[in-house]
Amino acid sequence: MPHKLPLRAALFIFFCFFSVQILADVLTLGSAINKSGRQRMLSQNILKNHLALALDVDVVRARQELDRSVALFEEQLQELQEYAPSRPVRDALAVVEPLWQDYRALALGPASRASAAQMLERNNALLKSCHQVVLELQEFAGRDSAQMVNIAGRQRMLSQRIAAYYFAQALGFRDDDITGNFATARREYGEGLGTLIAYPANTPELRQALKKVESQWALSNTGFEQLEDGRYVPHVIAVTTSGMLRRMDDITGLYENLDTTLAGGAVAAAH
Repeated sequence: MPHKLPLRAALFIFFCFFSVQILADVLTLGSAINKSGRQRMLSQNILKNHLALALDVDVVRARQELDRSVALFEEQLQELQEYAPSRPVRDALAVVEPLWQDYRALALGPASRASAAQMLERNNALLKSCHQVVLELQEFAGRDSAQMVNIAGRQRMLSQRIAAYYFAQALGFRDDDITGNFATARREYGEGLGTLIAYPANTPELRQALKKVESQWALSNTGFEQLEDGRYVPHVIAVTTSGMLRRMDDITGLYENLDTTLAGGAVAAAH
């Protein structure tokens, strides 16, 4: 039997459909990689906020952020579908759409431990399909600087994935898949940060911004380590991972600008 969307979901779809033509930026390849990377983050941010509602943590903020993230995912999906510069990108986006429809209906429905379990079950498939879109765009670009946009964008996703799987454990989901995903996301965030810091073409602004993230990451790990003692501080984790997201979003924008600059230089050199 098909899902019946709540009124709020129907309104978001309406607004996204009629506003995307007006609000959409003229995408460049760098901005398309940035936005497709943001889709990965939004999938995890939506999960995090649905779990926060199930936990009754920061309910007003979580509801507002969830609604905004659903609307933005919908809008950007349409932008990327219109922009898609190659057949592999179009094919990857075609995989995302049906997974997103199901995920969105759950996300906007009543939050409970049961709905959280359903979202956790579907989460990895949506994330994987969104990631494939980024990889296809990066492959189409064929530049090291485009890869940095991808990696920085993935750090945004990992900050929200870490929070989501922390909240899942606070809800009582403590099987090997949940704890393993949490540990993997933490490890990959640290590795990705190291890759960005080591990139030789970083500007002084990027180096300074990454240094701040490095300090914030060290502080965040202190809160995560309390899990080993069975102590959960979901409000603290919500605040720290939101800060990580904001900083990495700015940094991804800086890498997008760098990629555009380097791409322009390459075109000029070719002529």
